[in-house]
Amino acid sequence: MNTKILKVISIISILLILFISGCENDLLNKNDKAIYEALEGTIAAPTDDDSVKLIQKFRSIVESNNEPYTLVQFIDENIKETTGDKATAMVILLEEAQKKHIQKYTDELFIEDNQMELLKLSGTELFFAEENIENIQNLKLRELVERIINGKYRLINIEGGFYPIIDYEKLKEYNLYITEEMKEYINVKSFNSNRPVLLDGEITIPFNEIEERLVKTEKYIQKYPQGIKFEDALREYADYLRVYMEGAPNSPIYEYENNQIKDEVLNSYKHIAKDDTLMTSKIISRYLEIIEENENIIDESVLSKVPRLLSEAVAILENIK
Repeated sequence: MNTKILKVISIISILLILFISGCENDLLNKNDKAIYEALEGTIAAPTDDDSVKLIQKFRSIVESNNEPYTLVQFIDENIKETTGDKATAMVILLEEAQKKHIQKYTDELFIEDNQMELLKLSGTELFFAEENIENIQNLKLRELVERIINGKYRLINIEGGFYPIIDYEKLKEYNLYITEEMKEYINVKSFNSNRPVLLDGEITIPFNEIEERLVKTEKYIQKYPQGIKFEDALREYADYLRVYMEGAPNSPIYEYENNQIKDEVLNSYKHIAKDDTLMTSKIISRYLEIIEENENIIDESVLSKVPRLLSEAVAILENIK
């Protein structure tokens, strides 16, 4: 059997240990197909007593609806005692807990004058500076921010308010213990948590960097078609491709004065179209033909073709599983 598939089965079996008697737990989003179906499966669990005890302890913490910082504390204390697959399973479940708590933390951050105090301390920065935590006067707010940061999130300033996002750069602290597949997934996700491609309707990075992220994400998808984080990576890919082909409200791919495609955009499209190892190159090659037929003018007749091309790209990658 393929080594990559065996790895996935091993991780799935560990996830089953975590929830073997508690599949009603709503931690895992049913839309996360790979993980949810894994919990419904019948793969046998490992029998090593120490490993089982460790995993069962972690399961108890997760099922008790503890906040991510509590899970982080357990992982930090025990990850050195686990194998790559077990460590990976715990990090996967940590990420799911982080996703689940984002809305809860967001609501708490917008209570009363919390945002006003955070903005007073770090309002000009993209990310709330951790060294400013000790300067938060409201003790409840300070304790909340500490819990959030200790749960491996960061606070990002979006349209004049601080919101929690998962800090994938901090999850790299587990790279010594997790599988290569999970390391590469975290790396792909860290691009956006370190520097979001879009903020307030504007592209924040050079256009060729969007191309680089798009290529790296597709290569991850191609490398791990049976990966447990396949669907997450595919969503990330679709988000990048949409921005790459459409631009953004405040960062169009054309010049305002004449609707001509920008040189940096055109050069990037031509560059990626040359790489015939990528499915993206085929989609962008067709998009280039549409643009050239319109004399390099970007208007509704061109942009209206994006949804179909985007759907086709995602469908092709989805079918490599």
